[in-house]
Amino acid sequence: MALLKRIPTDYGTISITRSAHDGSMAYYQNGCFHSQATRQGISICAYVHVIHELIRQARARRILIIGCAGGTLATMLRRLHCHVTVVDINPMAFVIARRYFRLPEAVRCVRRDGIGYLRLTRKTYDAVVIDVFGSDNTVPRPFTTDAFFRRVGAVLSSSGLIIMNVITADDTDKRADTIARQAESTGMPITLFDWPRHKDRNTVIVGGDIRRAAIPSGHEPAWMRADFKGLVRRKPRRLGGA
Repeated sequence: MALLKRIPTDYGTISITRSAHDGSMAYYQNGCFHSQATRQGISICAYVHVIHELIRQARARRILIIGCAGGTLATMLRRLHCHVTVVDINPMAFVIARRYFRLPEAVRCVRRDGIGYLRLTRKTYDAVVIDVFGSDNTVPRPFTTDAFFRRVGAVLSSSGLIIMNVITADDTDKRADTIARQAESTGMPITLFDWPRHKDRNTVIVGGDIRRAAIPSGHEPAWMRADFKGLVRRKPRRLGGA
């Protein structure tokens, strides 16, 4: 991967790289990988395709995404003609997403803290996606409380979905289950999509009725199928490990 740009910001240094092999672009912040997409703006990350398929199959139209990075999920959802709002505290994320990752102008970008936006908005969404990380590559604590999840639930439509991306270090790491238990405060059924036995993996927490959702669905790019191997769908584990 060749370094294209290194951009210091008030919230850390963002680095953009390009693959000499396939031209794909990757987004790093403070050395941590956040996003990668093809030259067409399609994510190379399997967890993004899980989220994309859940939203597509739910026929959700109004989408709120908290956390931008390369904006690949927003780009893909806009191609489904969804109305997408992306909120991020770092305005450079939007500039970079549009310049290097094909984020469409039709995607509404709002510079604000995600929790502050939820407190102020009067809009209702069919899905709220939370994809935020601190400097230690974990979800900041204010985004993991039952009060936060109740706030998200307050802006959802009656059949809306809450979707959160969490990094799981290994099979002994319980943070995704801990956050999922907090999400149960919404009264919504909670499901996790996970890749057991993989280290430093993405685990997707979903609140809402997804009983009819098929993941993988067959709509994902053919080259993504290998990355879906080993994906499991499960309920939150009890915090005691049972």
